[in-house]
Parts: sequence; C-alpha cells; structure tokens
Amino acid sequence: MCASQPLYGQAETEASASKKSRYGTLEEVLVTARKRTENIQETPVAITALGGEALRAQGIVSAQELSKSVPSLQINDSTAPQIFIRGIGQRSGLARFDPSVSVYLDGIFIPRPDGQLLDTIDIANVQVLRGPQGTLFGKNNTGGALVFKLVKPGTEDADYVEGAVGEYADQRFRAGFNVPISDDLDGRIALAAHRRDGYLRDQSGGENQSIDRVSAIFQTDWRINDRINMESLAYLARIREHYPSYHCKLINEEALFVNGLGILWAGDTDPSNPRAYQDNCNANRRGNLRDLVTNQGDSQQQNKDQDVMMLASTLNWEINEDTSLKAILGYRDATKMGPQTQSDDGGPRPYFRALVLGDNEQESLTGELQLNGSLFNGDVEYTAGIFLQREFKSERFVTANQLIGAEALPFIALAAGQSGADISALDPVLDLLSVPGGTLPVVAGALPISTVQDFEIDGETYAIFSQATWHLTDNLEFTFGGRYTEEKRESDLFTRTADSEAISTLISSTNPRFLPVLPSMAAFGYLGSWSEDPIQIANDILAEAFPGDIGAPLNPATKDELESTFREFTPMASLAWIVPERWLFDAFVDTAMVYGTWSNGFKSGFQEPFGQDGLIEVAPETLENFELGFKIDALNKSLRLNVALYSMTFENMQLITVSVDSANTLVVSSQNAGEATIDGGELELQWLPSENLMLSLNYSNNNYEFVEFDDFDLKALALTGQQVPIDRSDEEFAVSPEETASLGIQYTFYSDDIGVITPRLDISYKSEVYMGLDDDAWEVAKRDPDLVYADAYTLIDARVSWFQPNNNLTLSAYVKNLTDKRYDVGAVATGSSIGTNVQVLGEPRMIGIEARKTF
Repeated sequence: MCASQPLYGQAETEASASKKSRYGTLEEVLVTARKRTENIQETPVAITALGGEALRAQGIVSAQELSKSVPSLQINDSTAPQIFIRGIGQRSGLARFDPSVSVYLDGIFIPRPDGQLLDTIDIANVQVLRGPQGTLFGKNNTGGALVFKLVKPGTEDADYVEGAVGEYADQRFRAGFNVPISDDLDGRIALAAHRRDGYLRDQSGGENQSIDRVSAIFQTDWRINDRINMESLAYLARIREHYPSYHCKLINEEALFVNGLGILWAGDTDPSNPRAYQDNCNANRRGNLRDLVTNQGDSQQQNKDQDVMMLASTLNWEINEDTSLKAILGYRDATKMGPQTQSDDGGPRPYFRALVLGDNEQESLTGELQLNGSLFNGDVEYTAGIFLQREFKSERFVTANQLIGAEALPFIALAAGQSGADISALDPVLDLLSVPGGTLPVVAGALPISTVQDFEIDGETYAIFSQATWHLTDNLEFTFGGRYTEEKRESDLFTRTADSEAISTLISSTNPRFLPVLPSMAAFGYLGSWSEDPIQIANDILAEAFPGDIGAPLNPATKDELESTFREFTPMASLAWIVPERWLFDAFVDTAMVYGTWSNGFKSGFQEPFGQDGLIEVAPETLENFELGFKIDALNKSLRLNVALYSMTFENMQLITVSVDSANTLVVSSQNAGEATIDGGELELQWLPSENLMLSLNYSNNNYEFVEFDDFDLKALALTGQQVPIDRSDEEFAVSPEETASLGIQYTFYSDDIGVITPRLDISYKSEVYMGLDDDAWEVAKRDPDLVYADAYTLIDARVSWFQPNNNLTLSAYVKNLTDKRYDVGAVATGSSIGTNVQVLGEPRMIGIEARKTF
C-alpha cells in the first residue's frame, strides 16, 4: 500500500495509449479502518495512510516523525511519547494513565504510552485514524488510532539490508529477510539498531536526547489448510538512551515557591533579598548558555531505559465465501528502569524533584475475537466481536523537596496555615525564636522532604462490539454500530513519608547550633546568621547521612486500596454517498464520495495517588463527534483531495493540574474539566502534474474551547486550606497547535545509463502552542505570551536518492531541519506553584547518508 507515487520506477498511467494523459496516476490505497480491506477513497473515515515506500521517501524512521506530514497529529517524545490527534492526547507517561490515542501493531493493542513510539522497523504501512474509534478497535479511545502493519513472511522482493550514518555519531542498521521453513510455513526476521549521541550537552557532563535502541521481530505464517492460517510474531526491544534535558524560564515571581510563601532556599543569605530560587532558574535559562547546552546539574536522571517483549498470534479462518473469523491473542511484558526524573523546578540545584524509581513492571494480556462477513448477497457487511484485556502495572515514585528557610513571622504564618491552627497559639514558638534585635533564622521541612509511593494497578477490560454497513443502493451506504465497555481498576498504594522527628534529631545532634522548634515539621532555629547559609548547612547534613534519590529517613508505610468499575456504551452511525459515475462523465472529477458521521469515544477513569491522602478516583472522559467529509479523485486520477470537517464535545476531559492534599501539600494530580469543544477541519491533497512530479499538501485547523472548567485557587489552598473557586474556562488547550501544514515536492529523473534520481523537499509548519499547566500560567500568558507559549515554527527537510535498478541499490543523502531552526517540542509552564517554564528543544540540523540494498 502506498499513498503516493512510488519513489522508484514509473508512476502508474492510464491503461491504454488511446487515452494517454499528460498526468501521472495516483495509486489506489487500500486501508483496513473498518476491519475489511477497502479503497481509502470509498472509506467514510478521516484517515491518512502511508506505505513503506512513502515512509522511506520522506525519511521517516520513527513514528514521531509522522507528525510532520499527517494533519492534526502531534507527537512529542520526552520521558514518554505524548501522542495527540485533534488536540486530544495524554500529557504524562505515568502508569496510571491510559493513552487517548491507541496504537496497534498487527492488530495487537499496545497499552502503555512509553511503549508506543515504535521505530518504523519492517513496516509495510501505517494508518492514522483521526477522531474517536469507539466501535471497532480493541481499546476505546477519544483521540484516534495509529495502526502499524508489518511486512508479512513470504512477501516477494521484501528482503533488504539498510544502513545510515550521520551527525552526532548517528548509526542506523536495519535488515529484513524471508526465512522459508516448509511448504506450509513461512518465516521472516527483521533486525534494527539505532544509536546516536545526544545533541543537548549539560554542563554537568551528560549528553541528552541520545538514541540507543535495538529491536528484533520474528514472524511466521502457517497455512494450516486452504481456509485457515495462523500468523505469529515475537518482538524484542532494548532501549538505553537519554531523553532531552531542558531549559528554565522564570514566568511568575509571585508563585508559591518563588515569593508567594515568603520562603528562602539554600543559597539565600539575605532574607531581605531572596534570590536563590530565581538565580537557580536563570542559571539554566537558554539565553544565558551556549547553543544546545543546558545546566540542570548532576542530580538529573534523564534515563530512558526499557526492555520490552511482545508475543502475538492471529488465527484467520475463512469459514465460507461470506464469513470469516479472526482470533487475536497478544502478550506484552515490559520493564521500565529507574531512576527517571519526571519533573523539577528547572535549575541545577535539586530544590524540588519528582522521580520514578526502581524497576517498574508492565504486563498485559489481550484477546480479541472478530467475526466478519456479509449477508443478503453482499448488501450488508458486518463485523462483530469481543475484546478482553488483563493488565498489571507497578510504579515506584518519589517526590522530594529540600529543607527551606524563612524569617520567624512568615514561618509561623505558613505553619499555622498548613496545620489550620490559630496563629496566636504559636506565640510560644515565636518567643523561643526571639533574640535581641529580631529572631533567629528558621530552617524547616515546611514542604514534604520525601514521599515515596509504591503503586500497583490491576486492570480488566471487557467489551462487546458490532458494526454493519448496509449498501442501500450501489452508491449509498449506511453504517451503524456500537460497543459496550466495562473497565475494572484495582489499585494498591503504599506510602512512606519522611520521618521529620528523626531528621530533627539528626541535624540538631550533628550541629548543636540548630535548635529544634517543631520536630513534627523538622523545624529549627539557627544560632547564627543568615550570611552563613544555614539552609545549605542543614541540607548538607541530611544529604551526607542519606545519600541517594530518596534522601531522608522514612516512616512506616501506610496502605490504601481502591476499586472502581467504569461502564460506557459508544454508538456510531455514518451515511456515505458515492457520486454516480454517469454524473461525472467527461467532468473534472473522476470519483467523489460525501459522508457524514456521528461517533462517540470513551476513555476509562482511573485511580491515582494524591499526596498524603492516598488514592482518589478520576472519572472517565467521553467524546461526541459530528463529522462531514468528502473525498475526490480528479484530473484522470492524478489529483486527490480529501477534506474532513468536525465538531466534538468533550465531557469530563482528564487534565493534569496542581492541587494540594489535606495536609496542604502541593500535589501534581488529575482532574476532570466539565465540558470542552473542538471544532476544526483537515485537508489532504496529492497531485501528480506529470509522471515525474509529485506534490502533496496537508493542512489542519483546530479550534479548542473550554465550556466548563472549574478549579480552586492554589494559593488559598496552600496558605489557608480554603477552597476558593475559580473559573478556568477561558484558557486555551495545552500542547496542541491550532494550525499545522505540510508541503512535499518530489521529482523523479529517469536515465537508462545512470538510473533513477529523486530529489525531494518537505516543509512542515506548526503554529504557536500554549504550554501552561495551571491558572496562573494562563494569567501570565495574557500579560506576556512569550513566557508561556512555544513559538510557531517551520522546518525544511531535503533528500535526494539515487536508485540503480541493475543492483537494486539505493543511495540517499538527507538534511533534516535544513535551516538549523531552534524550536520547542515540549514544555511545561507552571505559574502557580514553581513559577517556571521548562522548555525542550527539538532536533538541530541533521545531515546523513544511507544505503539500501534489496534482494
């Protein structure tokens, strides 16, 4: 399957010389979006399909690069892949979150976001389905689906060896070979290795945004008899690389951790001018460092280490000419190794850290049964089935803050607010801290020093689904279907908090100048002056006694359990009309289809840790989509134009935000926004003006709006424990651009002596993106958008390939990001609490050469 002119060889032309066209002819593209093979131009679904040759023509070597040319698709790769379609996606890769965009490899659902970003190893084609896939696909979702298909054993002319080298010591190798086993059993093996040094260098000595991954796929196709065959695969992958380091930008000086609480940090030696926190961020500000250099310090853990094994079998049974049965069984086992930094304040000092620790397990077993067939002499085509999944996930997570300081009065106010006590009741503490001329410096664990949580999740999914297409006439069809889903979640959470009294004993016994005041908060008065930096002294004592990522003695574990069941029915209906050929006779248009679709999506609720309160439940999100589209082939099938217009309504969208637990401790958590809407449109155009020239243009425009989004003011929660409602419905959606566009230009020169030379240029554009996480980030954005938005950018990729038909050898040279543009591929702006925007740079200019030999 190929969505464009073949990269090498003549484009397909009209069948007879008597009707010779001056145009080339686009190939027919076959897709399986409705669980049967159909022409993409007759499928009433918004879908982009790219075959193996089209992927190679554009130099796409990983799923992340699909976002350059697929409308409404945004893929960011940080600690885990963040896949968004039409503004719908998941911003975090932690174990508690299900993906909003489902990924399938040969029909097998890949449940975890951190295992979804597949290299395009031995890929026959990829299909990107946009909009909720609430009926036919194994796992319900609200955003869409990425469907990868492997090259199958026994496929002719499919043996190859491929290698590439490039800048930053980039080295890539791939190979795929058919392995005949017997007359009835074919095998195929594919290998891939990719290594590249990091292009972001940290001043601590590390290289980040490196690549180091090895994978192998072994497939078999056993033809049991004329009607039954079994396809099996084993997939192994090993990843040992570093995700990108980032820069820091201070966006709100009144944030709680900056000046909002009146606290001081290690390095502050003048309480009248606390600058350490701001200076820490500025030390890693992009404008203060050399190009492609960061300054996050040696406490960062940018590790992306994972081992993955996947086993799967698919039984295909052609029961008769009208009915077939497919049974799919998949097993996936993955271990994600820590430590891995998830978030911090953005500077080189380890003031605030959140890390995934240990070996985190992910195990899933999926089963699906599909019955496909037709009735009434083919007038009705149907698919029905069941889907089952069992999944276990574990994750060890630590949040850690340093000991901080404050003048006595601000400290008393903070302690009273966090405990809910009357400030006058703490007068004895203030008397204890008083000295002639003022008060002693106060050092305390006013922010939780360490909280370690071991989180285990057992999940079960049961679904029954059916969809049928009724061909009312030769040109009019009606499709209807539905899926009933039941999801069960059982979570166990073991929480260990820092032992503040033990910390008090340790620090006061090590340095008697620290006078214990409130041992329950590890609070001390310091018998000295601020100029001695008592906050740093206390933190050094604690770090020496408890080195490592946890950094503190811990209390015994407390256990919390929560069980939930979520149920939903997601129906769909679609009406499609293929314009009769007689209406198009001698017209500009060759074929045309118009369709309208009503569909629904569902994403399960879940449980998650909420600071010291244990587990809370986050409700499911649902999506209703109305879509109108048309698909046209014109100019003797040399031009293809597909357009989709849609209006979607979200209920209970799951969003990440910042809150506080019952102990008034800051917690990054999830909540449901009451209602939101997405209105937009997508355009895909392909044109072959001649047999040698190919043009492609893709465009998307998505308008996002919150209708209802209620929250609580974070500062009031942190300081007084009061829930002061605020309305956040005027905010923009985060992460996804409103507009995306891409243009591809490819020309093929044919020569009997030289071979085939194909230069290609790809230009992609993404509009500015809001990166805020909380209410104050939006307030900052309204005053100064540059602090919170990622700028719009345009990337240019160039490639030239030479194909020698006699040797089946292809040599290519490429430049990605030709203009060496600096642009952000990810960021998180947190205005209310930590007051910083951490920004992730995308790839600089990359130059390389590659060779491919087919057999």
